[in-house]
Amino acid sequence: MQINILQQGAVGDGTTLNTAAIQSAIDAVAQAGGGQVLVPPGVFLTGMIALKDRVRLHLDAGAVLKASPRVEDHPKRELKHGMDWNGGWARANRFHLLVADGCREIAITGQGTLDGNGTAWYPATTDPLTWPLAYEDARRMAPMVEIFDCRDVRIEGVTLTNVGFWTLHLHESDRVWVRGVRIVNPANAPNADGIDITGCRDVLISDCHIDTCDDAICLKTFPAGRSCENVAVTNCVLRTHCVGLKLGCVESFQDIRHVTFSNCIVRGSSRALGLYSRHGATFENIVVSNIVSDTCVPLMFTRPIHLDVNNAADGRPSVIRNLHVSGFQAVTNGRILLTAAAGSRIENVTLRDVTLTYPTLDDPAIRGATVGGSQFSTPCPWARIERAALVVENVRGLRVDGFRVCWPAGECPPAWRFEKKMANGTQQLFTRQDFVPATPVPFAAIALRHVAGEVLTGLESLTGHAGAPVIVRAPDA
Repeated sequence: MQINILQQGAVGDGTTLNTAAIQSAIDAVAQAGGGQVLVPPGVFLTGMIALKDRVRLHLDAGAVLKASPRVEDHPKRELKHGMDWNGGWARANRFHLLVADGCREIAITGQGTLDGNGTAWYPATTDPLTWPLAYEDARRMAPMVEIFDCRDVRIEGVTLTNVGFWTLHLHESDRVWVRGVRIVNPANAPNADGIDITGCRDVLISDCHIDTCDDAICLKTFPAGRSCENVAVTNCVLRTHCVGLKLGCVESFQDIRHVTFSNCIVRGSSRALGLYSRHGATFENIVVSNIVSDTCVPLMFTRPIHLDVNNAADGRPSVIRNLHVSGFQAVTNGRILLTAAAGSRIENVTLRDVTLTYPTLDDPAIRGATVGGSQFSTPCPWARIERAALVVENVRGLRVDGFRVCWPAGECPPAWRFEKKMANGTQQLFTRQDFVPATPVPFAAIALRHVAGEVLTGLESLTGHAGAPVIVRAPDA
């Protein structure tokens, strides 16, 4: 069965509210046993709409479903998860542009656009570098597209844009396929993650283009939720000010395992790859291969690769183990950091054929001891300021094979000469004297502290910078 939303009275003039017409088309197709709801060219203003079992929502080229900017136009629901942090997760009376709750065999396809009307949900900022602080939850859209407790989901071809919180949230769903999706968000939209995968199983993401402010693709787990397992991400082009390919951090309460990131380009990120276990979870069996990246972004303390683990509040140790990174290239001004708090563990990490190219070199020793936000190896003060391209603290079973570093030569290129930077997670701004030393400072290639069972090979071409040794082994505290 197919229904065009125009048959239900929808009007694509950009001003008429079409919530009832669109929802009636979805309901009719679902009641008939499934089929397609067609959105033709036009701008269709709508409140929150809900998908149903075996319904395919197809947006033709030129079709736009645009969120009404009025909170009162959106039906409300209670989120099936609750995690109050930094706004955005109060459970009651929340809304999305599109939600699928407990659905089976659903799809969102076509060449059209889902527009979250993001600027309706956050105020302007006083400086283009700083992120706006979003309105309180009662005035703020939750994830624009929310897929919760669904099975057999296909999202293909559509553009998702202009959000005021997460863009596409895949939550505790199984057998999800996202292919050829384009996500484009304002460069300073608050918490504007691209794709968040929370407690899902068997997820394939490929051939996507994501340009957003916050994390591009992130795997997460909630306090009362499931583990996240069997996720493959490949052939994507990502641009983000935060982390391109990420596991955990604020939401890292359950285990994450069996993950691959491959054949991706990550541009303008503060971290191309970031793994953060903070609440007693184990992240394991992760393979990252063929990644090309740069950290050309006005943020303090960029890290092309960053692993960080910390103990849970109740003392349970967090763990990252069995991580294999190969074929990783970054043009950067920052350092690779692998850090674990005392009691937590990073085990069995391989870095093979990793190349860092430095057009310029920021100095973490100037402000690194006190600035950097919660995602900057907080419990490891030595690593925060250590001058080395690869800094490793509290790791057991490290293998480095074929690590290459190209140190700065000549003047800083204009594209990398930032006059101001912001620290992640803050509204604080910094000038060049806060991150660029007056004269070149010595940087080692590798610095190790509390590292056991390391195997270092393929390092014949390594040198230190400005007279520094190749490898520094820091004494135990």
